[in-house]
Amino acid sequence: MPSPYSNLYNDSGRLELDLREELERTFNGAVDEIPKGRTGLLRRMRRDANGDPIRCPCRDKQTDEPSRDSYCRYCLGMGFLWDERKMLYYKNEDTFNKDSFMFYLQYDKDIDSKDYLVELIIDKEGNPVLPVKRYKLYNILEVFPYKSDHGRLEFWKIYAQEERKWSTWYGVKNRQY
Repeated sequence: MPSPYSNLYNDSGRLELDLREELERTFNGAVDEIPKGRTGLLRRMRRDANGDPIRCPCRDKQTDEPSRDSYCRYCLGMGFLWDERKMLYYKNEDTFNKDSFMFYLQYDKDIDSKDYLVELIIDKEGNPVLPVKRYKLYNILEVFPYKSDHGRLEFWKIYAQEERKWSTWYGVKNRQY
């Protein structure tokens, strides 16, 4: 018995574009296409069994503030622990607002506006340098799931704003995340 979903993109002999496949070709390239995807990190706040954020041990015992004077490598001065997952993305750098950017991500990640996107330092070939070094951190402003006519999630469109490095507020320049 054929799957009820086997004919989603072929209706009356007309073949629709599979946007997942097209995005895969855009990110990873194909015989006739240069890869345009970048490797980055999706940074998600770690939560306990109750769904509450897990506090970083760097927090001051009296003030409960995260350590901003001694740079914490676990929370990056945000005060909570995070999990990071590798992702492929396309960043649109041609926007009218120079402080915000549009990102496109594949359908296989769950994205939330509380998450962050991390841009990595890359080498001359476009690959992340090893060990991995963070270049920019982006605060997600809005998340738009793009779905096909049948409701299948095809890709994510994300508006994000570069998070200012806290160290620049204190006059320390070029600190990596």
